[in-house]
Amino acid sequence: MSFAARPAAASAARTSRIDGLDLARGLAVLGMVGAHVGDNESWDWLVVTHGFPSALFAVLAGVSMTMMLTRRGTVAVAAVEDADARRTRIRIAVRGAMLVGLGLVLALLGTPVVVILTNLGVMFWLTIPLLRVRTDVLLVLAGLCLGLGGYVALQIDAVVGHGSLWGTAYPGILVVGALWGPYYPALAWMGYVLIGVCVGRFDLRSDRVVLVLLGLALTAIVTARRIVAISLSEGADPASWWLDLTDHSYSPVEMMTNVGVALLVIGASLSVARVARPAVWPLLAVGSMALTAYVGHLIVIVFVGTEIVWEPSNVSLVALWLGIVVMCSLWRWRLGAGPLERWLTAWSTRAADARVPSGLGQ
Repeated sequence: MSFAARPAAASAARTSRIDGLDLARGLAVLGMVGAHVGDNESWDWLVVTHGFPSALFAVLAGVSMTMMLTRRGTVAVAAVEDADARRTRIRIAVRGAMLVGLGLVLALLGTPVVVILTNLGVMFWLTIPLLRVRTDVLLVLAGLCLGLGGYVALQIDAVVGHGSLWGTAYPGILVVGALWGPYYPALAWMGYVLIGVCVGRFDLRSDRVVLVLLGLALTAIVTARRIVAISLSEGADPASWWLDLTDHSYSPVEMMTNVGVALLVIGASLSVARVARPAVWPLLAVGSMALTAYVGHLIVIVFVGTEIVWEPSNVSLVALWLGIVVMCSLWRWRLGAGPLERWLTAWSTRAADARVPSGLGQ
């Protein structure tokens, strides 16, 4: 390689996918599969698949949106040109719409799994005006969502009720209900997404940033546990929702713990992917087509039968995990990007091209 070619090669390396994020996405998807079909009564350690993976998935969604804005971390948010920002907003809006539609369709399959995609699509839309907001403001908003969002969602749900919403035939009402509904309420879960938007602003190729993420992770986890311990020692009601660490309770301490675990997994994944990429490549393949893998496991549940969820077996879980890893690895090796990922990219890019003049933006 000539000296003249090296800058171009270095630039290409900088704009390539960040393997650690793919590894974290792969773990998130496999974790959600474990929550749906795993038997944690036989394998106690499967408790880690409940609550943590879906929260990690939401945090990574926020990271991905910042990566779209900053060309995978090669441009600072403040330096992003207006045309680039407009293109990114369009792409995110279209992707959000496609996720909402896909989630509604998957819900019609009748699996006993609560599909996260519709709610995630709504969160995509809510993030659009916040992409270039200062980091300190985003952290305040994230703190409000994590600290109060779950409570507000519960109060609205108690007044409005979700029975008519979740049983309705009107998709528009379902989408609005995603703000406060009993599953993945956007009022609370936007905290995860906004934390991800902030994480995406770090130089995720830096070893120092990995250490920062790990430090923040441990601080969040320990702080949440200490809040519970101190509150109980001072006579707080053990049944109080504010101190509930149960998965999907959406209490402040549960969500703070989930943030800590998400940062821990992201930081560890960034490090492991650098030093052991060949060993974890199959998991990178899963993460590079996380949407395809997620939808694929729901389709398997439909064809196999809902007994795989109602009567969980870890034999089925391991078989499904292996199937996902093998299929994603073969697809990635031979064909590159996953089918649903290509679909999202193609339509969102086409919409951005139609709105922003050629030659402007990304």
